Amino acid sequence: MLRRILAVTSAVLCIAIARPLAPIAAAEEEETPESSVSSPPMEMDDPGTPGRRGIEVNFVGTHIRAGVGRSLESLLDANFGIGDRIQLKYERPYVREGEVGSTYQHGLGATEIGVKWRFVDHDGLAIAAYPQYSFDDGFVLKDENGEPEATEGRNAYFPLLLSKEVHRIYTAALNVGYRRNFENFGDDVTMAIGAGRAIGGTQRLLVELFSERDSDLHNRQTDVRAGYVLALFPKTMEKSHYEIPAYASIGHSVGATESGEVTTSITFGISMIRKPSE
Repeated sequence: MLRRILAVTSAVLCIAIARPLAPIAAAEEEETPESSVSSPPMEMDDPGTPGRRGIEVNFVGTHIRAGVGRSLESLLDANFGIGDRIQLKYERPYVREGEVGSTYQHGLGATEIGVKWRFVDHDGLAIAAYPQYSFDDGFVLKDENGEPEATEGRNAYFPLLLSKEVHRIYTAALNVGYRRNFENFGDDVTMAIGAGRAIGGTQRLLVELFSERDSDLHNRQTDVRAGYVLALFPKTMEKSHYEIPAYASIGHSVGATESGEVTTSITFGISMIRKPSE
């Protein structure tokens, strides 16, 4: 199954790279439509930043089903642009977890902060470093006896984000990252490939294959995901300093998972974006 998913994702990337675009002079003068593979609604991220004094606030909901387990995360993700290539991030989720037929536990999840720096931006190729730090300040789950369970602890995440615009309406993307756990609960390596296609100037279709592995590269979980992004009220927003995109994605685990359960996730949300200063 994993080989089939890899073959399909590779085919999408090959089509994106190989498909030519008709040379229309008028089209060349238009602004390049957005086709980046971005988070949210995807798991992988893109090298883009909000721009000088730009602000992006994401309100994201994610529902995860793993066997009899269920979780619902409501995430506030706020980002601020410094100059054209630097972004500051703050995010904190509210999490609700439990099993079918049992009482759900809920509370604030761990706070995460980060800085993104796009150090390459030339001829459609963009590369960014995005170090992030997660605090151990979330609520603590309790087992069936009422005893507190171990948390994930503090960790630092160091991803490298790469994207390449292809034939104007396509983007191919690659992420590689390393997560260092400071509580000796095990480190992770993440790898992802993805592709995006712009539809007109207001919509995007996205696909990705995202894999989380241990430090020996043994699979923890690999997901295939498809997403959709739509710019709301484009004519009205074009005349303002703001943008309001809405988005959704669905993901499914492929192959074995560390928990031994097949996992399905649905993500949906909306963003409020203040365009960068001139």
